[in-house]
Amino acid sequence: MGTMTDDYLDHAADIIGRHDITLTEEGILDLLQIKHRWPERSIEVINQCGNTSNDFFNVRGYLYYERWKRLYDLGFTTLLSNVMDLTAEFRSLDDKLYEYKGSETNANLYLSKGTTIKRPSFDPHHHEYHVIVRPIYGTCIWEINGHKQEVNEQDVIIIPAGTEHSVIESEEPRLSLTLNLSG
Repeated sequence: MGTMTDDYLDHAADIIGRHDITLTEEGILDLLQIKHRWPERSIEVINQCGNTSNDFFNVRGYLYYERWKRLYDLGFTTLLSNVMDLTAEFRSLDDKLYEYKGSETNANLYLSKGTTIKRPSFDPHHHEYHVIVRPIYGTCIWEINGHKQEVNEQDVIIIPAGTEHSVIESEEPRLSLTLNLSG
């Protein structure tokens, strides 16, 4: 029998893993072209130094899609923040998690065209909250507490608070939903 935290995370991961998410690369690229959905700081690119960059917004503070798309095509990974309202599938998942947890869930998308020469993620890091990762498409290699693990769209990864993690290889297009779960 696991701890209460283990049971909580396992049940949340089960809800997330069973939920149907069919978003495709074409679909997310189409959503990114909604001009006023993406205010400044809602989209960031992980640059080659491991920092975030968002110099692809116009003077009014909205996404300049073509400038962002150039970085995407070059293989840089994009972080899209606060996405649980983005699609009907995400809104439905948000409702299920709210009914289970009794609190809101913040979630982000990580989007990459794939790369062998660009940085696929942040350097190894940890959070003060639990994270559950649901790959939507693509395969990549994660390092979690020093152990390498291949991850694809059939997987759900539970990363307990304080656990060091990072994507270390991402050679093909991938889209992952990361859900931040506080206690």
